[in-house]
Order: sequence, then C-alpha cells, then structure tokens
Amino acid sequence: MDGVKLRRPVKRAIGLIALAAGMSPAAMAQQAPTQPTQPAPRAASEGVQIFDVAFFKQYNPVTAADMVNRVPGFEIEDGEVLRGFGATAGNVLVNGERPSSKVLISEQLKRIPADSVARIELISGSASNVDVRGQTQLVNVVLKQVKTGGSPGTWVVDLRELQYSERIGGQFQVTKSFSLGETADVTLDFQLPNLRGRTESFEAVRNASGGLTKYREQFGQPNQIGVQGSGVLKWRPTAQDTVGANLQIAPTWNTTNIGSIDFAPSGAFERGTFGFVDYTNNYTAEVGADWEHRFSPELSVKGIALATFTGVDQDDVFHIFTPTGMAGPDGLATLRTINRTTEGGERVARGFATWRPNSAHTIDIGMEGAFNFREVTLDIFNDTGAGPVATVLPVSDTRVEETRVEPFITDVWKISPQLTLESGFIYEASTIKQSGDEVKEREFSYPKPRMIATWQAGETDQLRGSVSREVAQLDFAEFGTSINVVDESSLIGNPDLEPEKTWKARVEWERKFGKRGAVTLAVFYDQVEDVQDFIPRTICSVIGQTPCDPSNLRTYDAPGNIGDGTRTGVEVRGTLPLAGFIENAEVRFSGMYQETDVTDPLTGEARRFSNERDWTYNVSYRQELPDWKSAWGGSAKGTSDKFEYKYLEEIAFDRPGSSLELFLETTQIPGVTVRASVTNIFHVEETRIRSFFAGSRASDVLQRTEERKQKGGPEGTQWFAVRVSGTF
Repeated sequence: MDGVKLRRPVKRAIGLIALAAGMSPAAMAQQAPTQPTQPAPRAASEGVQIFDVAFFKQYNPVTAADMVNRVPGFEIEDGEVLRGFGATAGNVLVNGERPSSKVLISEQLKRIPADSVARIELISGSASNVDVRGQTQLVNVVLKQVKTGGSPGTWVVDLRELQYSERIGGQFQVTKSFSLGETADVTLDFQLPNLRGRTESFEAVRNASGGLTKYREQFGQPNQIGVQGSGVLKWRPTAQDTVGANLQIAPTWNTTNIGSIDFAPSGAFERGTFGFVDYTNNYTAEVGADWEHRFSPELSVKGIALATFTGVDQDDVFHIFTPTGMAGPDGLATLRTINRTTEGGERVARGFATWRPNSAHTIDIGMEGAFNFREVTLDIFNDTGAGPVATVLPVSDTRVEETRVEPFITDVWKISPQLTLESGFIYEASTIKQSGDEVKEREFSYPKPRMIATWQAGETDQLRGSVSREVAQLDFAEFGTSINVVDESSLIGNPDLEPEKTWKARVEWERKFGKRGAVTLAVFYDQVEDVQDFIPRTICSVIGQTPCDPSNLRTYDAPGNIGDGTRTGVEVRGTLPLAGFIENAEVRFSGMYQETDVTDPLTGEARRFSNERDWTYNVSYRQELPDWKSAWGGSAKGTSDKFEYKYLEEIAFDRPGSSLELFLETTQIPGVTVRASVTNIFHVEETRIRSFFAGSRASDVLQRTEERKQKGGPEGTQWFAVRVSGTF
C-alpha cells in the first residue's frame, strides 16, 4: 500500500469492528464436536424446499447448472462483476458456502457433474446457516463426498453456425473430480472456446428535414479463441476445519475485422474505413483460498483471500480511403494506428465469525479489505504520408488505485417459526488515487444498513420484504479515456466520478403449487442519489498546459453524476406444470416492468435513466416425451427500447419483436444427451438512431440523424447449434 496512512474513515471503520468483536469473548473458548462432511438437510419449517436428484431425472441433467435451472420459481442471479468480494455474491451456494471465487456462479455450476449432486435446497427468506446474507431467495447445491478413485466426469461439445459468419464455432469442455484420500478432493475443468461471429449494418444519414445525405454499409467480424483451465480443491484436515482453494487462468487470442463504407445518395463512393483489431495479449487469472474453523456448533470463523489479474494489449490498424486517395504511407490511404494497454487486478481479504448465542439468533461479524488498481495507456497516430502524427486525448494515460475497508455485522433473528428478521450494517471507507494525466485523491465513507423480513403465511405462501442502502462500485475503466473509431466518438475519463447511492425497498409474495409449481410477484422502489450517466466535461486538450489557453478548451462526453432519481417497478417469475392440460409439460416465465425518472442536467426536463430498459420478458415451454426418451420445447424473450443521452446527441436502441428458440433433446444414446436448437429464428434487426443537435441537446435544434439497422451481433444473430454431452 506504499505506506498509506490510515484515513479518518478507515480508523472509524476499524473502531466499529473492534467494538463489535468484543461482544462474545466467552464463546471463543468453546470446544467443537465432529462435524459431518455433508450438510444435513434443513427443516422445511425454515422456508426450505428440498429437491432430491430424482426430481431432476426427467430433465436429463449433465451438470449442476442443468439442475438449478429447473428449480421451480427460481432464476440464477450471478451477482455483479464488481470490486471486492462481499458485494458481488450471487444467489447460489455450494454446500452452504459461497465459493472463494468471483467467477460467475452460473459458470461454476457448469463445472459440477450432476452425478456429484446429493440434493438441491431452495431457501426462501433469510437462513441462519448459509454463507451469504442480503438475499431473499437462495439455492444451495449439496454435493456428495467424492468416491475413492474419483466421481464421474462430464464432457460437452457445443457446435454453432452463426448467421452471416459462414463459419462453425463452438466450445469444448471436460470436467472431472478426483479423490485425494478420505479428506480431500479436487475438481479440474478445461475449456476451449472458439466463437466466430459477424455483424452487418446499413446506416442512413439524413438532414434535419429528413433528406438523405449519405448512407454507409458496415461489418464486424470477431474471432474469440481461447483456453480456460481451472481447479478447485476441498480439504478437511480435521473434523473442525475445512480448507478450499481455487485457481483459474484464461488466455485468449481475439481479433476483429471492421469495415465502414460511406456512399453519396447517388451511390458514389465517398469514404472507406477498414481495420483490423488484434489483442496481442489478453488474459484473466484468479487465485483464491478459504479456511473455516468450527470451535463448536455455536461458533465458527472463516477467512477468505482472493487475487485477480487482468492484462490486455490491443493494437488497431485502420486504413481510411477517399475517392481521390489520401497520400498516406502507401500512397492511397491515411493510416491510423491505436495502441491500448490495460493492466488491472485486485487483492481481497475477508474474515468473519459466526456466533449462535441461542436458537433464535445467528450473528456474523467481520471485516473485508481490498486493494484494486487499473492502469491504461492510449496512443493514437495518423499518417497521411509525412510520417505518424500523434493525436492526444485528455486522460488517455492514467492509473487508478483504491484502498477500501468494510467492517460488517449481521443478525438473523428467528422471532417465531413463521417470522424471521435479518438486519445488517456495513460501513464502507475507501481512498481513491488517480495519477498520470490527471492527479487526484479522494476519500469516501458510506454506512450501508439492511433489513429483510420473511413471514411464512402458510404452507404455500410466503411474504418477504427488504429495505437496504446500497453503494454501487465504480468502474475504473471510466476514469480513463476510450475511443470508438467506427462511430467517431470518444468518452473522456472523469476523476470526479462518484458511486451511485440507492435506498432500495422491495416486497415479494411467493405462492407454491405442489412440488413443481411456484409463482413470485415483487414490487420495488429505489431512491437513487448521484445517478451515473453521461455529462459534458470541458477540459484542456493540451495535456499539462496551465493555465489552459481558451482556444484549447474542448467539451467532451464523460461518465459522471447528474443528480437524484427514482426507479419503480414490478417483477414476476414462476414455473407452472401443465398437468391436466398437457402431460409432462411445464411453462417457466419471468418479466419486469419499471419506470425510471431523473432530471436531465442539460434540458432541465424529466427523462429515463440512460441504458435502462422499461420492460423485459422471457417465457419458455418444455414437454417430456418419455416413450421416445426425448423432450422438446421453445422460448420467447424480448425487451423494450433504451436510450443514451450525451452532450450533442441522443441515441435510441430498439429491437422490436421477440427472440424465439426451438429445441429437441434426446437420450436415445445411452449415457449421452444430444440437443439440437435454433435460436433467434426470425433474426430481428436492431435499430439504432443517433440524433445530433446544434450546440448541444439543450438547443433542441436537430442537425442530422443517423439510423442504423444491424443484422447479427450478440443478440441479433440467428444460430443453429448441436450440443452433445455425457459422462465418463
């Protein structure tokens, strides 16, 4: 930490945790009996529904992910990809614990063979004996003890043909668990992703009166090729201790071909930009470990250490052509090169104690500390024939560091067999330093209280309510400048960016329909402080010029805060078996509708939040055909439009219609599951409209529009896939 002095907020944080730690000195001396290696089933009276492996047999699961995805009324939430550990938890546990990893839990579940699962528990409401707080619903995947010689492994071959790409891509994965004796086991996973896509776009540029002034055709052809290897170790050296460790490394060799050609309304060629993006160095790596010691059934301690590493070197080469040719180094075109480097990582340490002073209370008390950094460089050169000339953008070379401490305390109070109250408090204290093109140091401190109440109103009904204050984690990428050559736009880094603070209130009602049916309806209200959006930032275009010559002042778009706003909405999700109508069939559904409101700092008018959709939905159908050892079904999903609001422009994104999928699955080959599917059957195009205004959006004087219709892309491509999986 380079000898960083403890700031006042950090001192207050340490004082709070020291005071709380003194609550239970007598309990530390208690001794422990032997603990079972597999958690015992939780009581149904605690809001827990247990699903044994026979429940999932009809779905032909290969991995734990296949099983969790069929739990009635439940959807996997990966949590957020943020700094630190505690704030990034998803809603799935393994053996009652959160793995000491920030890899998405949906990805981790794909590395657990279905044959290794003993049962799955759906926990609705706060539970006293799990490793995650602040969730109103969790799934706990309970694993069998690995057999001597190892448990069955899994393999998956997923081949895809993406529309427009005319190439086959896919992924290969193999996972195997090994016993290292009676007290230890290790799971190894190896993957070979190979995804090759393509997007094609048509864009019309019109003047304020709607007349066509030019049109352009664009394409992008990404190639994502990599290797991913991971290992997870579980070791029980004593009856009181459990040790875990995980390691993952994922280098990739990605490239992208890009093209954009401008034509006059007559069809005459005006300008062409052709580029190649090469990620010469691109990797992520993670190493984590945890240790838990149980002094007694009433007292345990756990420590977690985690380190992540990222590195990206990106080289872009663009040739820009005109009808007359621009005297570049090849005599034909301007040569533009962009070199970007990014290095980042975080180091996290987290420790806490769990104390059960009586049957009604479970208290967690602990602290998390983290150090994060991100260092970026951006170099741009243009060569029209006289040699490379640098184009310098502000905040293009910078390093950001954060030191953060978070003491926390939580109490799960079983008021009665029907009523549980979880209350918690986190105090966040941090220091953020920025160096390079911009130099700044700031301190932050935020109290983050939380309360969740769960009422089991009957055997089939449960009511859950929560109130919490959450502080969003800052994205360090937004402290530095980024550029988009094809769109001819840039975002300037902003060292004054502050995190959003949100008071969240939510009420959920869950109704179960037998063993396989459930519906949850939720309403929510968020009061958001310092809404993060885009702001105009006027800055000197000549780095280091003090005072800045007024002629060098430029106004750029930058990430920033625009004031306070609200978010209000409803959500629904559920699983309904269709017995009595269609045999062996079920429908799953989820949907969200919300309204967001904030005052635009440029126009002074109320508007939506940038990049948030008003509604989404997803409906799927599955029918088992037991006589044929097969199943078939389909799904439909859709979203509303969304907007971005910048200094000179307003951007609207819309993909009308639904993305439809059909699949057929069979286990006719013993030990093998074959699934054939077609996704996004009608390959609905995405429309993007950029509206540019004179001076700024506040003028309301339209200058031009650029309307792009894009075929393909991550959400718009139709693709055919065959997935073959099995065990060995």
